[in-house]
Amino acid sequence: MNRGRSGATAAAWSTLFVVCVVSMLIGLNTSTVNVALPSLTRHFNASQVEASWLLLSYMVANTACLLLFGRISDIVNQRVLYLAALAVFVLSSLACGLAPSVDWLIGLRILAALAGAVLLGNGATLIHSTFPRASLGTAMGLYAASFPVASLIGPIAAGVVLEVADWRWVFWMNVPIGLVALALGYFLLRHRRGERPPTSLDLPGNLLVVAFISLATIGISMVAELGWASPFVYGSLLVAAALLPLLALAERRSKDPVVDMATLRTGGIGLLLLAGFFLSAGRFPAIVLVSLYLQGPMGLRPFETAALLLPMPAGSILGSLCVGWLSRRFNSRQILAGGAVIGQLGIFVLTGSMLIGHEGLLVAGLVLMGVGTGLFIGSNATSLLEATPDSSLGVVNGMRLAMQSTGNVLSLALALTLLTVGMSSDLGQAVLQATLPDGDPPWAVIAGFGMAMGLLCVVGLVGTVLSIMAAAKARGLESHPTSPTLEGAVDHALPPQAAEVTAPDCARRSPS
Repeated sequence: MNRGRSGATAAAWSTLFVVCVVSMLIGLNTSTVNVALPSLTRHFNASQVEASWLLLSYMVANTACLLLFGRISDIVNQRVLYLAALAVFVLSSLACGLAPSVDWLIGLRILAALAGAVLLGNGATLIHSTFPRASLGTAMGLYAASFPVASLIGPIAAGVVLEVADWRWVFWMNVPIGLVALALGYFLLRHRRGERPPTSLDLPGNLLVVAFISLATIGISMVAELGWASPFVYGSLLVAAALLPLLALAERRSKDPVVDMATLRTGGIGLLLLAGFFLSAGRFPAIVLVSLYLQGPMGLRPFETAALLLPMPAGSILGSLCVGWLSRRFNSRQILAGGAVIGQLGIFVLTGSMLIGHEGLLVAGLVLMGVGTGLFIGSNATSLLEATPDSSLGVVNGMRLAMQSTGNVLSLALALTLLTVGMSSDLGQAVLQATLPDGDPPWAVIAGFGMAMGLLCVVGLVGTVLSIMAAAKARGLESHPTSPTLEGAVDHALPPQAAEVTAPDCARRSPS
């Protein structure tokens, strides 16, 4: 078995390479559509609701099914599931470029989202199952860096495509990359060996989670079109709220609950998940808002918008690559708390720059937000997976991604609502289509962006406080506060039975 200096096997590095290529494909799919949204809206003459759901359809379906597919990955052959989902994602991307109407495009985006949920839900667990603890922080940092790399390439690619071709190639560019990833996965991914504890699916719990996320997002997204007084809006939100006690009851009766309260109380896992929820809600919708701002009030072309968005993914790459280096000096929860603070400062700067129209401050805010996000994602994943029993790795990773994506979806739906709720229908349509007339934008437009970004400031601040609390809880769990290494912090965050697993044990369980 060939090992690098970190003790990881060749199979581990091959797995990391495949997972990073796939995560770049997923990130590319998201970042290109963000930039292409005005072009798609114009081509299909989409309404405000349809324009919002060109983004939200993917996000809602992806988020709602992450827990379901995370549990399925704990039960079935993970390699087969991963490769099958990748094939479906490639085919759905091809079909998106052939969509004859906005309704067809939204439906095909939902299909791609289901495949994307499988791919996202299994990426971190594939890495965790093959890397020893000594090099896990570095591996997770590289994995986290793959998403901003795609975000760095995606806006540029979308800008070039929209300049020289049409919207269809925004989706078709995913196909050759996906085929390469599929071939690499077939030859490089190994079967996971070893016995798995028997686990059931908890279908009622999963269906209730899907229904809650879908109803809550649909209700919020329809406010701009129907208003808060609409029976459809408040009816959707009330039904979503009524599902929560049903979910709690179903989980108490389930043998293997999808939302396991005992697991959430282990090593501060619940606190880490909540921090991820609020920080995602306060970070990721900013890219969509900034893209609309640059193409709307600022009057920039898609390629110019893409160029100005580059500092964010560049900062994320820098932050992600620093996780492995920082893990030799600090524990993972200290790193994620530092990333939360840096990212929150970036959101404040970004909000101020959009209110006064200052491009220099906007770039600085994007860099800070990117660095903070890159530091947070990899270290948060490491903290959670190392604190989780092996039998629940898939569902906890799915829960991590679902909480982050749920925060993203609900926040984006509410942010788009706040953006246009004070505007006339025609003005709101002009903002989403980037067809504002030349000259200074109306005050209602600037106020709309201010309210939307203000929402991100508030929820991001909550996430930052929770991250600091998670770091403080880790210090309280440590019995050796003078050893601030990642390994030491993880050992003390693990439950007793999991803490007995050493790095050599991990290596023995890893596929070769």
